[in-house]
Amino acid sequence: MKGLSVIALGLLLAIITETNCIPGGLGPQEFAGPGEQALVQKNRDAIIRKLPSYMNGPFGPLKAQVFRKQVVKGTNYFIKVKMQGVRARYLHVKIYTSLNNRSRVEDVRVVAQYDPIEYF
Repeated sequence: MKGLSVIALGLLLAIITETNCIPGGLGPQEFAGPGEQALVQKNRDAIIRKLPSYMNGPFGPLKAQVFRKQVVKGTNYFIKVKMQGVRARYLHVKIYTSLNNRSRVEDVRVVAQYDPIEYF
């Protein structure tokens, strides 16, 4: 029984080392793909509603650039979004996706183009 525990612990450590993330922490930054872009498009109206009051429309397309994710009871996506328009603006958007694939916008922050994605 003790040998089986050691093997299980070794496998867990190998998985953590391979994925370069801390369980419950933010994963590595990756380029956004069609899945993340679809998540942003699906929640576009909610993202715009959470923008600060000084930002007024019209708002151009929202383009997912890069993202990090956090596995919880579901998944938190931290996505850097480029808001296109006369002057491009950048947002960090936190979207929670539950285990039954429903999503909601948790928070939106206005950031500079090169600000790293961190937990918020």
